[in-house]
Amino acid sequence: MQHILYSVQTRTHPGNVRENNEDAFGTALDWREKLGLGDEVLQQRGHLFAVADGMGGHAAGEVASQMAIETLFTEYYTGPWTDPKSALARAIEAASEAIFKRAGEEARLGGMGTTLVAALYQPEQWLIANVGDSRAYLFRAGKIRQVTQDHSWVAEQVSSGILTEDQALHHPLRNVITRSLGGEATVKVDFFSLDARPGDIVLLCSDGLSNVVSKKEMGKILHAYTLDEAAERLLGLSLERGAPDNVTFALVQLIGDGRRRSRSLLPWLAIIAAVLILGGFVYWSFVRQAPSPAGPAKSPVVAIGTFTPVVTPVVTSGPSVSAPASTPATPTAPSSTPEMSAAGGSSARLGHENTVVFATPDPADARTLVFVSGQGRVEPISEDEDWETLIVVTDAGETFSATLDKARYVGHQTTIVGGQVALAGYAQETTQGGEQALEPLLLLSPFDDSDAFAVIWRADDDALQTFAQRFGLDDRLIPAPDSRIIRLNLNR
Repeated sequence: MQHILYSVQTRTHPGNVRENNEDAFGTALDWREKLGLGDEVLQQRGHLFAVADGMGGHAAGEVASQMAIETLFTEYYTGPWTDPKSALARAIEAASEAIFKRAGEEARLGGMGTTLVAALYQPEQWLIANVGDSRAYLFRAGKIRQVTQDHSWVAEQVSSGILTEDQALHHPLRNVITRSLGGEATVKVDFFSLDARPGDIVLLCSDGLSNVVSKKEMGKILHAYTLDEAAERLLGLSLERGAPDNVTFALVQLIGDGRRRSRSLLPWLAIIAAVLILGGFVYWSFVRQAPSPAGPAKSPVVAIGTFTPVVTPVVTSGPSVSAPASTPATPTAPSSTPEMSAAGGSSARLGHENTVVFATPDPADARTLVFVSGQGRVEPISEDEDWETLIVVTDAGETFSATLDKARYVGHQTTIVGGQVALAGYAQETTQGGEQALEPLLLLSPFDDSDAFAVIWRADDDALQTFAQRFGLDDRLIPAPDSRIIRLNLNR
């Protein structure tokens, strides 16, 4: 029987800012025990590893990521079998459908979704799959490269030449993804096939790692340390840099395939004897005559076998620095300005219950202008492909919806799934399910600082000006550098 030899290290941590850990991961070893899989199943279907990064308020993201991992492994290892790629695609589609269905059944989970990156290892081949901005890297022969492509607004702008990679690293919309599991009824998955070689290290990670540790830094760490030490270094570096998001990753290193190349031990004994004789000659001829200071001993290779334990420690010590301010669920206004004057003498409420940042009657027609922030997703309208429905779920569990004209997206972006967004619009009605419908005016994404937003959709050319006038913000509209996006700065 052929045995696949590899070593696995996993780490997950909520980070220094988030209260909940909405990431999840799974390995073939975990699910071998949970599903009672025999060696013959793993020989046929391979060894699967995955990381998911959930999105949604009130722990909905945690539910989505766990559902993704559970459904993925169960469907892949117990579902109908044709070939690895077809089975993996079917399992991912089943996970997305399950998340989408449950989000529609429970109001508190509305708008939830998750990214997913998975690596399937079979002899001499890697099959990588991804949806969203969680990534897969391959470290081979001292070099590292990113295998997957992010499904995000910023990545698409880089691909089209609008943004450079350096600009993308700190762009305000880098948290807006364009694909997710559960965001829509169906999901499109990207696949990548690679040859597998002994010594390969595949790194699967959520953006909590890739946003704070560069690819170059990852490569240096993987080159310098054993797998378990590298895992500690990667997590420690993330925490030192503030870890504003959950940090989760899996490292899988191939050791070999375990096949016996010869039935006789004599060739191996001859080789070992030759090496020992040559080593003794070199030592007595050179080293012993001119000794040099001994360097630090290298750590031995560990965790080699058919399967190796998955280690997921909770890091409670090690150096750390103050975490940078994260993008809040709801932007807040300066504390010195609890109330702003809006056009027509109406009042704008700021920071109301951490949900409605502004709410003010429109003096022209007595409508209420509302501004909310939360996790967003888009649902296409099948009977009219030029329009789609935006759903925003706040951290307080309130749901707001608006119908958007696709042609109105800034930069021609037509689908926004997941990530923190803000919606400004006129209140319409509340449905029986508690969903509050808005006539949309603006769709925005918060900047890193809490008082600025980037406009990514507008109802018409005057939409931004209308919003600014209602809240007396006319003098605080400034263009964002090197971007088609407009920045709205609420600082006086």
